[in-house]
Amino acid sequence: MPDPTDDITSPGAEILAVRDGADGWGVITATAPASAYQPSPCARCPWLRDSPVGAFPPEVFRHSARTTYDLATHKFGCHASTPDHLKTCAGFLLRGAAHNLSVRVHGPEVTTAVTSDRPLYDNYREMAIANGVHPDDPSIAPCRDSRAYHDDSPANVTAAPQGLLTLVRATRIIRDYIVASVGTDHGDEMTSQAQMLAGQLAAHGLLAADDVTSHAVATTPTAVIRGFIVDSVGEDTGEDMTEQAEQLRHQLASAGLLADGTYEPIPLTP
Repeated sequence: MPDPTDDITSPGAEILAVRDGADGWGVITATAPASAYQPSPCARCPWLRDSPVGAFPPEVFRHSARTTYDLATHKFGCHASTPDHLKTCAGFLLRGAAHNLSVRVHGPEVTTAVTSDRPLYDNYREMAIANGVHPDDPSIAPCRDSRAYHDDSPANVTAAPQGLLTLVRATRIIRDYIVASVGTDHGDEMTSQAQMLAGQLAAHGLLAADDVTSHAVATTPTAVIRGFIVDSVGEDTGEDMTEQAEQLRHQLASAGLLADGTYEPIPLTP
């Protein structure tokens, strides 16, 4: 991420979706070639315990809950920013980004650079409930509750970098493959797609961990990759999709990033 003091203008910002949040509010999903983050929560940041509750309707908290799901690739934006000046929320970075893949690939220096001198909710679920979301609402059930990298838990400090390293390496290989396949580099769009696929592989237990030699999983890397390609293209072209998926699986396995070990091609003899 760029320096938070930079005034980033994103003329190439693309609005992907607009969801109605009721009472004149909504949630915008946007992508842009550059972004910034707030160095501290703004005056009425909903992550602050002393901000007035009810300033935003419950529906917007339901829509934005996915930013704190495990291996999420969408970030929680500052409500004061716009698609032309996108900034990630400081409260989110401090209390909701520990398991967000898009934030984690930038390393712990992002969250440790953000501070707050006002009390924050411990996690997204607590904030959403305080703002009217029912505790049993399915939208907040998958939210991860742990804090960001500077959590006091020793287990968090030692465990996060191992999985992060695998995710970062997988993301780079996937991104290079996507760029080579498309024939051009579309910047953040390519990185976002690579992060999403790496996250899906990790969510299925298909990425190798330093202390794991095997996984019992219900699907295969090729199947997950193929499904992702089909969803991205919007149609299934049959064997071509399977071939592309197997090529990428081969590259990931050859780098030792898959849970079933390193792929070694069997030499064929006449």
